[in-house]
Amino acid sequence: MSPAFLLVVFDGLRPDLVRPDTTPNLWRFAAMGTRLAHARSVFPSETRVCSASVATGCLPRRHGLVANRIAHPLDGARSVDTGHKANLLALEQEIGGALLGTPALGEILAAAGRDCAVLSSGTTGQTHVLNPRAAELGQVTLSAHGAQACSPAGARLLATLDPPPADSVARAVWIAEVFRTRFLPAPPAATILWLCEPDTSAHHAGLGAPANLAALRAADAAFGRILDDWQAGPQRDRLRVAVASDHGHAGITGHVDVGAALAGLDGFADCTLLPGNSGGIAVPGGDAARVAALAGWLTRQDWAGCVFAADGADLPPGVLPRSALLADHPRAAPVLFTLRTSLGPTAHGLPGGTLYDGGLPVGGGTHGGLSAAELHVVLMLAGGGIRAGEVSEWPAGLPDIAPTALALLGVGGGAAMDGRVLAEALENGAEPADSPAPESWEAADGPYSQRLSRTRLGRHTYLDAGGRSYDIERYPGG
Repeated sequence: MSPAFLLVVFDGLRPDLVRPDTTPNLWRFAAMGTRLAHARSVFPSETRVCSASVATGCLPRRHGLVANRIAHPLDGARSVDTGHKANLLALEQEIGGALLGTPALGEILAAAGRDCAVLSSGTTGQTHVLNPRAAELGQVTLSAHGAQACSPAGARLLATLDPPPADSVARAVWIAEVFRTRFLPAPPAATILWLCEPDTSAHHAGLGAPANLAALRAADAAFGRILDDWQAGPQRDRLRVAVASDHGHAGITGHVDVGAALAGLDGFADCTLLPGNSGGIAVPGGDAARVAALAGWLTRQDWAGCVFAADGADLPPGVLPRSALLADHPRAAPVLFTLRTSLGPTAHGLPGGTLYDGGLPVGGGTHGGLSAAELHVVLMLAGGGIRAGEVSEWPAGLPDIAPTALALLGVGGGAAMDGRVLAEALENGAEPADSPAPESWEAADGPYSQRLSRTRLGRHTYLDAGGRSYDIERYPGG
C-alpha cells in the first residue's frame, strides 16, 4: 500500500507553549518522531503568506502572496484583503491568471495521479490558498466557514456533516473530528488539516491567557484523538504525520497609528499604506527617490522596528535591502517595515512584545513581524521511515514541508521548490552536506540601528530574527 502524508497545522502556536501541561498530545507526538528545534516562518509572518509557503514549498519572493493585505497589482491605490476567498477569485479574474506563481502540493500530486485534501477552520482566503486549483482538479477542500468556501467536492461532503459551529475553538475541534472520522480510515495521498487555534484566541484573549490556553488544550485533545486512532488503526504503518505552526505570536504592548503619522508628509500623498504589525508603503511607479525618502523617514520614528526598501532604490543610511527578507516579489511594497518589539514579558508571562497598528487590544496577541517570538515555529515529523526520539538542530522552515512530503510519498517535484527535503529526520536520510552559516545584516543611522539575523544552509536561507539592534541582541532565542 502506498504511503500517505498528513500535515496538521496549529495556527499561531509558539514552540515554548508545547509543554506537558498545555499540549500533552503534541508532547507525546514529539517523542514518537523528530522535532526540528530550529524551524522558522517566512516574512511577513502572516497566515496567508505562510499558507502559500507551506502549500508551494516556496518563499514569498516566488509564490507571490506577499502579505495578508496586498496592493492591487493593477492599481496601487487599492488594496486587497486576502482573507476572503471571493477577493482572491476576483483578483485572479482581474489579473487574468493565478495568484500563486508556483504550483501547490495538490496540483503536483494530481499530475502524478494522486489525491490531496484540505480541511481548514481558518479564513476562507487562507483555506483557498492551500489548494487554489482544488475545484478544477476534483479535490476536496473543506472549510468550516460553509459551502461557499469549499471546493465542489468539499461542499458535497459538507452536506453530509453536522453544520460547523460558530465558535472558533469548536470549529477547530469540528474540522479535526471530520478528518478523524471521515478521512483517517482511508486517507488520500496528502491531507492538510489546518486548525485556527490557538491563533484566534491569542489575538483576542491574549497570548498565554486562560482562554488562549484552554483553546490550545482543546485543539491538542482533538489531535490526541487522531493520534490514538492512527496508532491503533490500520493506517499506522502507512501514514506519515507532520505537525507545524505557521508563525508565533507577540503580545501587544501599545498602539501606533502609522497612517496618522504619515498624513501630510511630503511624498506620501498618493501612496498607499498597507498597515499591520508589519507594514508596507506602495509608491506609485516605485519612484526611487520617494522610496528612499519614506524609508529614511521611518528610521527616524521611535515606533519603527526594521525598515527595508526595494533594492533598486538608493538606500539611505539605516535601511536594509528588501531582498534580505526573501520577499522581494514585484507585488511586495517597495517600502517594508515592522513595528518596534520589546523583550517582554507579556501580561501572561511570555517573552516578546510588540507595538501594533490595528483594532486588537493591548494585551492581545499579534504577528507578522521579524521578532523571534513571531518567526520561531513548531515543526515535528513521525511515522514510518522517520527517526524516532530525535531532536534536529539543523535549520528548517515552512518551505521545507512540501518537498519533504513529496519525498515521503515518492513523488517528484520537490527539487523545483525553494525548500529542501528534511532528510536528517528520515531513517535512511543523510544530514546536510553544508554547515549552517549564521548571517547578520546590519544598518545604522545616528541613534537608529537594526539587525536581521539569518542562517544559510547551502542554497537555503532561513530568517531567525530581526529588530532594533539592542532588542534583538537581548531577546531570548534571537
